[in-house]
Amino acid sequence: MLYLRLLAIVVILTSAVQGWSAERAVVTATGEASLANVTPEEAQKTALQKARLSAIEMVCGVKLQAESFVRDFVLQGDFIHAVSYGHIVSEEIKSWKVEVEQKNPQTPPAMTYLVTIKASVLQEKGNPDFSYQAMVQLNKTIYQSGDEMVIRARATKPSYLTILNFTADDRVILLFPNALRRNNLVEREQEYQIPSSSDRKGILKLEVSNLPGHKRDTEYIKVIATTKPIPLLEVLTFKGQYGVMDTVSVAATEIARLISAIPVNERAEATAAYEIVSGQ
Repeated sequence: MLYLRLLAIVVILTSAVQGWSAERAVVTATGEASLANVTPEEAQKTALQKARLSAIEMVCGVKLQAESFVRDFVLQGDFIHAVSYGHIVSEEIKSWKVEVEQKNPQTPPAMTYLVTIKASVLQEKGNPDFSYQAMVQLNKTIYQSGDEMVIRARATKPSYLTILNFTADDRVILLFPNALRRNNLVEREQEYQIPSSSDRKGILKLEVSNLPGHKRDTEYIKVIATTKPIPLLEVLTFKGQYGVMDTVSVAATEIARLISAIPVNERAEATAAYEIVSGQ
């Protein structure tokens, strides 16, 4: 995980357009996840993300493309990616079940979590502008615990840049804008670096670290670009100077509510995944 000193990040840029609309629908969806080689908490998280993806796909009528993350982060990444098509603006867990299957007496039983949710999905209308693109680049793709991270991002149009850190311990950190750097407007093709060269010498250094007891963690950076600012600092509840939100599921839902006001043809997305490994 990253401390301030961060670990995973998302970049968001924003804008607005005439003639865009959205429709809301309430659906019941299910998700499942095997407990093989994962903790119960990881399986529960994956099952929930599958249910959320299923709800969005039921309303939007599209099959979401997977992004290349590992284990539970695969579904976490997909859920954020789904913002392009529709948003879950509220959800209620209706039930949890555990299924046990044993094919023969000589093999151990397989356990699977199943969750059913009732979700309100906001479906977006309109087509993305494929000339509007966001890019993000890290100084490494595999970090040793204790390494410094540097993020570079840009967009093909003038944009407001927001950077979020999605961590391995199920938190979201708003890196930019922040209390020290509130002006997050970047020009067309202007590369923004976080931390800046001057900040790295003094007030901010992003240093990666594994979770306690972990030898390998996977996290990611996501970029969404638009031309109007998203008021994350003003609207959402954060802890600390750099804006820590406690859980990815809560943060993704809250962020999606704000993004839902922005037309799909006025934002772009990009993602960069990376790993942190421990030499001990």
